Amino acid sequence: MFKITSLIILATFLGLSSCSKDPINDLSTEESLVYITNRDTQADYKKYKTFSVVDSVTIIENNRSGSALTELDKDVLTRIISNMKDLGYVQVTPSQKPDIGINVAWITNSQVNVTTMPSYWGGFGYGYGFGYPSYYQYYETSESYWHVSMVDFLAPNTVDKTYKVVWDAQIRGSGIGSRDFVSTMIDSIYAQSGYLKK
Repeated sequence: MFKITSLIILATFLGLSSCSKDPINDLSTEESLVYITNRDTQADYKKYKTFSVVDSVTIIENNRSGSALTELDKDVLTRIISNMKDLGYVQVTPSQKPDIGINVAWITNSQVNVTTMPSYWGGFGYGYGFGYPSYYQYYETSESYWHVSMVDFLAPNTVDKTYKVVWDAQIRGSGIGSRDFVSTMIDSIYAQSGYLKK
């Protein structure tokens, strides 16, 4: 009786699990978007009044870098400006010495990976297996993401002539290269960072 009951429970569990959605493969493009924000806990965001945004997007791929201003880039920069103004900041030009600067980058990390492919043949009825040397297979992986950072122009490091990053955000997922998701992406990183509000 116990075995029959156990088999019924197991069959029911397997039947239910086979109907469940795959949590990764069944995500919509919007559901795949991931937002990571970081802040400087020592920063006093209330002291910042004005801001400036870069006029193009920095493109970084492994050790190479450049800049671009595609329609997608323009949409991202425009949406950042809109969010900053909604938070109470005033946009000024770089020559007007803003309190903070916003940098935007599209970062791609590509790498070549190596895996060993073992090779083995059966025994052909002789009671032993016959192997031959493994071979290597190469494949490339690539991941891109948006990186938005806020730097403090009010307190530069005069020794090494750098500026401190007081907030940054990463946007990852399958929809990051689509103009359809710009508003969702940019609005989400700011919604996740309520401490930036004036």
